[in-house]
Amino acid sequence: MGKKSPLNLTELLASIAGDICYRLPEFAHIDVRRVLFAATTTRSKALGGVYAKIAAMRFADGTPIKVTHGAHYSLPQIPTPHGDILYIVYVYVPRFFEQSFERRVLTLIHELYHISPKFDGSIRKVGRGAHGASRESFNDALEPLVQRYLQAQPPAEMLMILRTDFPTLVRNYSLLARRFPLPKAIRL
Repeated sequence: MGKKSPLNLTELLASIAGDICYRLPEFAHIDVRRVLFAATTTRSKALGGVYAKIAAMRFADGTPIKVTHGAHYSLPQIPTPHGDILYIVYVYVPRFFEQSFERRVLTLIHELYHISPKFDGSIRKVGRGAHGASRESFNDALEPLVQRYLQAQPPAEMLMILRTDFPTLVRNYSLLARRFPLPKAIRL
C-alpha cells in the first residue's frame, strides 16, 4: 500500500462553511476567514450527544473586555490578516462522522446559525438562550436551510468529506485537523 494523501478535515469543513455562507443569504453576514474550525474529541464512546459546538471570542455585547465586580476580563485574541478570529467551531471527531450526510450538513448550518447577525463575536440568541425552546425544535427550524443548500448544487467534490464515513476516511487518507484549546476569559 502506497503513501496516503493528506486530508485536512478542519480546512475542508471551513471551505464547506464558506460555501454555505455564499449560497444562503441567511449567512451572508459571516466572514468565514474570521471563523476558525478545530477538531476535538469526547471522552464518551456513546453514540449521539454533541457533534459540534461554537465558542464566541467576544462577550455577549460583542466587546473583547468585560467588567465583573470591578475586575476586567478578556478573551484571547487570534489575529489574522482579515481581522481577529471571532468564533471557533469545534467538531467532535469521530462523532461528527457518525451522523448521516444531511445531519452533517445540518450540524454545520446549526453552528453557523449561532453566529450573531452583527458578526461581532457574540452568540445569536433564540428566545432566552441559544436554542430557544429545545435543540430539537431549533434543528427542525433549520432543516429548510439544509434543503435549500443542497438544492443549490454545491460542488460534489467539496462535500465528499460529508458523504464519507470516518473509517473510510482513515483508511484512505492521512487525516489532519487543527486542534485548539477552548478559549477562556482571563483576568487582566
